[in-house]
Amino acid sequence: MESTVIFRDRQELQSADLNNAQDFARASLDHIVKDAVDGGRAYTGFTASKTAASEITLSAGRLYAGGQVYGRDETVVIDVFNSLPLVTKKRVAIVAYGQAVDTDVQPRDFLIDAQLGTTEPQSVAMENHRRAELSAVAGTESPDPAYPPTDANVTVICYALLDTSGIVSIEQWAPTQLPNLRLVSNRVSALETWRGQISGQVDTLRTDLAALADRMQLFALKSDMVDLLKQLEELRRKVYEPSAYVFYGSNHFLDLVGTNTAHSTYDAVIGEGIRFPLAGSATGALSLLNPNNPYVTVNSGLVLPKYTHGLRMNLAGYNGETRMAQYTFETTTISQLSRTRQRIRYGSAKTVCTNSAWWRGGTFDPVTGVFRINGETWEVAAVDRANATINHKFIRVTQFWLDTYEEPYWDYVKTTASLSGQQVAQTFLNSQDGWLSQIGLYFSRKGGTGDVNILVCETAYGMPDLSRVISRTTITPAAIQIGASAANAALPALVETPVPIVPTYLKSGRRYAIVLVTTGDHYVAMTNTDNGVVQGTFFVSTDGAFFAGNLVDDMKMRLYYAKFAASRVGVELTPLQLAGGILDIDLLFDGITPPACRIDFEVQVAGAWIALDAAPNGPNLSSLPAILPLRAVMNGTPDLMPGIGLNASQSIVSRNKTAFTWIGATRTLGSPSNSIKIIVDLQAFDAAKHTATISLLTGATLATAKAADVVQSQTLPDGTIRRTATFNVSAVSNYAVKIVGGANSAAEPFHVAEMIEFAQT
Repeated sequence: MESTVIFRDRQELQSADLNNAQDFARASLDHIVKDAVDGGRAYTGFTASKTAASEITLSAGRLYAGGQVYGRDETVVIDVFNSLPLVTKKRVAIVAYGQAVDTDVQPRDFLIDAQLGTTEPQSVAMENHRRAELSAVAGTESPDPAYPPTDANVTVICYALLDTSGIVSIEQWAPTQLPNLRLVSNRVSALETWRGQISGQVDTLRTDLAALADRMQLFALKSDMVDLLKQLEELRRKVYEPSAYVFYGSNHFLDLVGTNTAHSTYDAVIGEGIRFPLAGSATGALSLLNPNNPYVTVNSGLVLPKYTHGLRMNLAGYNGETRMAQYTFETTTISQLSRTRQRIRYGSAKTVCTNSAWWRGGTFDPVTGVFRINGETWEVAAVDRANATINHKFIRVTQFWLDTYEEPYWDYVKTTASLSGQQVAQTFLNSQDGWLSQIGLYFSRKGGTGDVNILVCETAYGMPDLSRVISRTTITPAAIQIGASAANAALPALVETPVPIVPTYLKSGRRYAIVLVTTGDHYVAMTNTDNGVVQGTFFVSTDGAFFAGNLVDDMKMRLYYAKFAASRVGVELTPLQLAGGILDIDLLFDGITPPACRIDFEVQVAGAWIALDAAPNGPNLSSLPAILPLRAVMNGTPDLMPGIGLNASQSIVSRNKTAFTWIGATRTLGSPSNSIKIIVDLQAFDAAKHTATISLLTGATLATAKAADVVQSQTLPDGTIRRTATFNVSAVSNYAVKIVGGANSAAEPFHVAEMIEFAQT
């Protein structure tokens, strides 16, 4: 105790001395509670339960208010019958406040004459209690009732939701509960255990990052590879072109440039080489075999393993409010990006072609050549083509091809919209990869009308970029939760408004923005205590293009990321079907496979699930099954899993023919030629099983087919057959190349990887 009462022998003892002994002890205990336990308002006990249709019973408990402790040793029954709504619903807050009460009244004798010893009895209170009083505060009746506002001098114990018949549910209010030291100790022990488990991995991150940065200096950049391929093409041109010629050209067969698909005899497929045409095919979309699969969550066509919302960023505190209606009303056009696509191709026709490396050259566009779904029309600018080349990642192994786009969102497929209203935004640094699944917003006041559009977008120069929106959600005023209006951080004045969104993948190390657009008179809560957590800026829009930043306050919010129940999930999809049998599979879907995650597609052959993989690990489809059960197996961690988009997916199953005919574009020479040479690279070619004939179409209508005068074949170190056909002609001014190929079996095809042609006088 800071103060004590001194007693001495033979000293007069007054009532004030005894009262001071108690008051000093109580004051010291108040100081300890305020300084070391909780200086604000909190409670312990007071467990609320429904004991009748309109009765709430609260157990004994204690109220802590500014260091003073108020108690209630008996249970308290509160009847909310008079607060029941007439038509819809209502919320009632059960609150506590403290007051000092004199109790235990007893008759005591008081000395009225000291000389005669005369006394007089009086009934007086012998005890002074700090008593916790409990009462109910009713809110406003509504179909979706808000939490009732409460005074700054009371502490919320619980909220009860009422309908016309009585109590529907009781919500014990956790934010004002006093934490128990035993529980805190258990939580600290759990944290220490967790730290012991991961410290060996986390403590070395700085060293690992430094080593990684040192190793990265030894790797070439993608831009360097693009330049290298361009230089290689120039070298090849110098090697193969003759000293004098009237025409020289090459074709890598990555697109249809240089191919005459309109010719009556044309029957081939261009896909990283000249390949055998399809004898039969079926096109469909990926879909769940069981739409109610309990192990996955489907949201707007996006399939993710089952998840819950895990809190990852929490801006605590409260530092006032910002009225959105005070800013400029404007109409803004936004562009919402879409998830990028992945493509998996499997089958015997997927022989590996060396010309796939030319996707890196910048001349060919892998997005329109690889990721386009049949029937789509894209307009790709030159700068987009360059970016697509850099971001395109592919794997080519025998009978298994994988193409991915490294950016999670792109603008090749996008939607635009116009939004009107006032705009505020909060940027934040996303420190870890994850699927943003829910945003917790805090509104201190709300208007009666005006939806709130919630956008998640990328940033440019640290400011929100509304031309790169990756998520859009709308909530009505009825969905906005409002608590008390008192601006006191110790009060449960603010109630979180949870906003679930379509899971949106955010990459680590990037800055994103949460943008609110509304025409309503809504107020957002602000905080200035957690900028070190959010590492961003609060912005308001002034003219639809420029955002003015607030470097002091941040918008109070919470960010929740998907927390997955399992690290491996298999989900069956509708089977693949093709009359006459399936030999090749082509799956194209919008999806995201984060680092350290993996997605495998498996088909069931002879009762066993086999993943689509490189030979010889993949399934054997040479028996031409007409139906193939299909499933996707997603592997990851509890914090990160791959996702599959079904709405923009496409599946093509096919089998190829055993012969192809390719016709080249018509060459019109500047002067007549007497010698034309065609060089082609044949890959996966076996002379015992395959045939390849090169001829020349000449004449005014290219109706005359001329066979080669000289044919030479050379086997290169990688097994490629380089075949050179020389045509001795007489004053030819127009010609087209014709290549005819054949195979003994559709399951063992070959392809033409590249062609070089030149004409001489």
